Amino acid sequence: MPSELENAMESLIKVFHRYASDDGKSTTLNRRELRSLMENELSNFLQSQKDPAAVDKIMKDLDTNGDGQVDFEEFVSLVVGLSIAYIIMSDVQMAMTLLITAFNKYSGKEGDGLTLSKAELKDLLENELGELLGKANDKAALDRIFKDLDVNKDNSVDFKEFVTLVCCLTQMCHEYFVSKTKK
Repeated sequence: MPSELENAMESLIKVFHRYASDDGKSTTLNRRELRSLMENELSNFLQSQKDPAAVDKIMKDLDTNGDGQVDFEEFVSLVVGLSIAYIIMSDVQMAMTLLITAFNKYSGKEGDGLTLSKAELKDLLENELGELLGKANDKAALDRIFKDLDVNKDNSVDFKEFVTLVCCLTQMCHEYFVSKTKK
């Protein structure tokens, strides 16, 4: 039975070769293949980049030998760099990343990926906050939550409106636990 490390190594190799073989050369990634890999395998990271030319800059940084291709060794340096960045994130940065990831996970199911529909919000509440809120089976309660969150009345919940919900819930949980410790 392979170890976790062996499984991780095998996964890296498989992912690299899955995208590298698009142009018939399975030993390197060209710019298009790297973009495809990042869009599919590292979509949260790519979405967090503010610069639309992020893949081009990453390609330039990775291509240490200047051949216009990213070989496996250069690809591994990307994975290591991302792993280190992930590890050194503060707790607050990690929480922010988790909020963004959770929002993006549900916001793209029906619409533009930038907002949550009522159905997407319901799925998010049930799957991500089910322990805290219970199941969102009460349609009237869900309608009230959605109406209260949808401040600009565009019939969707954007990220800012979603964060308002999370902040309110976090504040209520904090107050609850503070009151419990005082007793």
